Amino acid sequence: MPHAELNAAGDRVDITSEYREREALKAVPGTKWDANGRIWTAPISWATCVQLRGQFGTALQVGPRLGAWARQEAASRVTPCLAMRTATDAPEIPSMPFLRPHQRVAVRFMATAGSALNADDMGLGKTLETIGTLEELERQAADAVREGRSAAPAYPALVVCPNAVKRAWVEEFARWAPHRRVVEVGGSAAKRRVAIAALAAGEADVAVINYEALRSHTRLAGYGNMALTDTEREPKELNDPALRLGTVVADEAHRIKEPKAKQTRALWWIGDQAAHRFALTGTPIADAPDDLWSLMRFVAPHEWTSKTRYVSRYAIESWNLHGFRVIQGLKGETSAELFKYLDPRFIRRTKGAVLADLPPKQYVRRYAEMAPKQQRAYEAMRKAMVVELDGGVLAAASPLAKLTRLMQFASALGEMVDNGRKHPETGDPVLDLVLTEPSCKVDALLDVADELGDKQAIVFAESKQLIDMALARLAKAGATVGAITGSVPLDERADAVTAFQAGRLQFMCCTMAAGGTGLTLTAADTSIFLQRSFNLILDLQAEDRNHRIGQEAESVTIVDIITPGTVDEAPHEVMAAKLERLQEIVRDAEGEALWQQEMAHVGPDADTLARWLQRA
Repeated sequence: MPHAELNAAGDRVDITSEYREREALKAVPGTKWDANGRIWTAPISWATCVQLRGQFGTALQVGPRLGAWARQEAASRVTPCLAMRTATDAPEIPSMPFLRPHQRVAVRFMATAGSALNADDMGLGKTLETIGTLEELERQAADAVREGRSAAPAYPALVVCPNAVKRAWVEEFARWAPHRRVVEVGGSAAKRRVAIAALAAGEADVAVINYEALRSHTRLAGYGNMALTDTEREPKELNDPALRLGTVVADEAHRIKEPKAKQTRALWWIGDQAAHRFALTGTPIADAPDDLWSLMRFVAPHEWTSKTRYVSRYAIESWNLHGFRVIQGLKGETSAELFKYLDPRFIRRTKGAVLADLPPKQYVRRYAEMAPKQQRAYEAMRKAMVVELDGGVLAAASPLAKLTRLMQFASALGEMVDNGRKHPETGDPVLDLVLTEPSCKVDALLDVADELGDKQAIVFAESKQLIDMALARLAKAGATVGAITGSVPLDERADAVTAFQAGRLQFMCCTMAAGGTGLTLTAADTSIFLQRSFNLILDLQAEDRNHRIGQEAESVTIVDIITPGTVDEAPHEVMAAKLERLQEIVRDAEGEALWQQEMAHVGPDADTLARWLQRA
C-alpha cells in the first residue's frame, strides 16, 4: 500500500511502496526512483496529488504534512479558480474600472492561479485581461509588503509574441496602463541588447520581444534526451542575475506546441525563472491533445513534467496509413483526472457565452468552376504528377508536393519562370511556378465584390501569389485596397489597418500567416476566403479578425470560395476533424456547434489528410 508524504524540506513528495507497485508508480508523470534514498519521489504539486489518487484510489495513504499542503492549495487556489471558470462577473479591479464583466473574471482567475493558460475566444480581449492581471498582482504584492507578508510582484515583465503584434502590445500598455515603462525589443542585435539592459537596470517595467529573437537572448531548456550544445547552455542577456522577472507572458502561445523547437525551449527556460507565467491563445490545440503539453510545460513546469507519460496516460494513440504515430483524442477513463489539475490553471470563455451583443457568424459557400486551361493543368497533375506549362514542365516529387500543386491549380493557372536560381549540383536553371490568369478564385472574388457594392471586406488566402492577383484585379476594377503579407513592412501594415478601420480602404487582402493574427478589422462585416488552411489555428484566427469586440454589424458573413470536385475541399474535411479534437479540451457548446456545422458541410464520413493524400 503506497504512502505519500511531504518531505521535511517541503519541496517534494516522498512515496514509499511495495516492489509490486513500481510499474504503477512509473505511470504517474513526474515520479522518479531515488536509488540513494531507496524511495520514490515526485514534484510537490496539485497535479501530483491528483495523479497519485487517480492511480491508487483509496489505497493511497496520505501523510499529515502532504494532507495539510493539499488542503491549503485547494482553499487558496484550486477551489476559487474552479468557481471563477464559470462565473459571469467578479468584483471590480480598482486600477481598471473599465473592464467588462468577463474580463474582470479573467483577471481574478489569472491573479489567483498565479500562472495560467487563458484560452478565451479570439476577440474577447486577452491582452487587456493580461495587463489587468499584472496590475492586480502588483497591487497584491504591494499590500503584502505593507502587511509584512511575502508575495511575488508582477514586474518586471517580459511579453513574448509574434513580431507582427509587438507594436500592438506597446500601444495597449500605453492605453490601459500608461504609467508602465514599456520597451520594444527589436532591430539589430545591439539595439535588442540595449532594450533588454533597460529592463535589467530597472529603467523599464515591460519588454516586448518576438519569439524568433527570444532564442538569441536566453539559454535554452532541455527536452527529453536532447543534448544541449555549449552555446545553448551559455547564459545570455535575459539570464542576467540582476534581472529577476516577475512575469513572462506568451501571446499566441500555440506557437510553442513543438517541444523540440528552439523558440519553445527558450520560452521554457526564461519562464522557469519567473514567478508568474501566462500563456494566451484562443486555440490551445492545433491538431491533437498532445499540443497542450508544451503550453502547460511553460505555464506549470512542476505539474507537466513528462510528455511521454502525459501521452501514455491520457491520449488514444494509433498508426496512420504511412506508419506514423497519431493521437486521435483523449482516453475516456483518465480525462476527468486530467481536467482536475488542468482546469484550475485554464480559463476559456466563448464570445457567444459572454458577449450577447456580438453578432452571429453566417457561413456562405460560393463555388468557382475552373477555366478549361486551368482544368487541364489540374487533371494532368492529378493523374501523372507532371504538367506542361508555359515556360517549362512542373513535376511533383512526392504526394505532399502533389497536394500542394493541386491546391494551387484549383485556384489559378501557372507558368514556369526563371528567377535566376541554379541547381546546386548541375548548375542548371531552377524554374519556379508563378500563378497566372485565368483564376477561377479571383473571378469569383470579383463577382462577390460586385454584390457587396461599397461595403468593406477582408480577403484571405494561404498563397501570397493569389493575394497579389486579387489585389491587382480589385485595383483594376476601381476598388481601394490594402495588403498585409509577409513582404509588407510592419509600419506599412499598421498604416493600412488604420486606413481600413477609418473607411479609406474597401478591401484588405491578407495572407493567413501575416494577417490572421493580432489585427482588429471590425470596419468590415464580411470576410472572403479564397483558400483555407490545413492549420486549424490559422483558420479560426483569420475568421475572428472582424468578429470581436468593436463589431457593430447585425451579423458577420464568412464567404468561402471553393473549387468543387478538387482537393480545395480537403481543408474543410480536415478542419472538421481537428475541431472535434479541440472540443475535447476546451469543452464549450459553441465549439460543438461549429464542429457540427462543418460536419454538415462535408458529410458524416469526413476523414483526415491521409485520405486526401491517397485520393490525390
